[in-house]
Amino acid sequence: MISSHHEYRGYVFSIEYDAQDPAYVVEFSDFPNILTSGATLSEAFGNACEALDLHLESLQKLGKRLPKPKHSLVIQSV
Repeated sequence: MISSHHEYRGYVFSIEYDAQDPAYVVEFSDFPNILTSGATLSEAFGNACEALDLHLESLQKLGKRLPKPKHSLVIQSV
C-alpha cells in the first residue's frame, strides 16, 4: 500500500493506493466521517476537495464553527 499526504483549505488528508477497487481511498485526519475515493489519483484528489467543500458548507449552513485544523503538512527537502 502506498500513501501520500496532501493539504486543501488548510486541512490535511491522505490518499492511500491499494490495487483493489476503488484503487485510491481518501481520509481526512480532522474529519473521520469524510471518506471518499477515486479510480485514479487525480479523481481521488478532486473528490477529496469536493467532499471537504461540501462538509464545510454544511457546517456553515447549520451555524456551526469551522474547526481549526489539528494537523499540518510538513515538507522536508532531502
